[in-house]
Amino acid sequence: MSKVHFSNALFEQIGGVNWEANPKAQIFSPPSCEAEQKQVQKPMSAQLEKPSASYESVLAKSEPMVELMHVVVLGAGLDKIWQNETHQAWQLWQNIMLAFDWDESQIVFFDTAHLVQEEMIFSTIEEVIELGVDWVLCMDDEHVISEQLQEGVHVVNVPDLESMLADPYAKKTFYSAVVALSNAI
Repeated sequence: MSKVHFSNALFEQIGGVNWEANPKAQIFSPPSCEAEQKQVQKPMSAQLEKPSASYESVLAKSEPMVELMHVVVLGAGLDKIWQNETHQAWQLWQNIMLAFDWDESQIVFFDTAHLVQEEMIFSTIEEVIELGVDWVLCMDDEHVISEQLQEGVHVVNVPDLESMLADPYAKKTFYSAVVALSNAI
């Protein structure tokens, strides 16, 4: 097993700090000002070293970027509360995202109150399909889109945000449904 060593200049270039042992105090401390001044006086070409082949092999073996999964949420009245910091339902949704480690950029919502024409429903279904999601959280199971989406994705009926604010059992139902989905993936 070979060990990969980086030059100090490369380590500092990627944001690392070289600590020096201080034998008098038996602690580690940042490099002295003299060492920093010497490095600054070097020509720029000497400071920027080409990474070694072993460094490139470490980068090649690093974990690939994980694509964020999208969470699609359907519900009536979502436009009114989405990103409205003063609305309690938005604060509840932020807590839900925190609990499930979801980022706001992962969430795609559709307000079913606006989906009244067939054309709008079909374009929304196409958008959901293009996202490549396996399941959709539906807070409006009475809407026709819920039934139509069931043909291509797993539609999970969950309580709406207002119900969860009023009833702790609704929160528990939501949590149980999403945990079951997460475990199935």
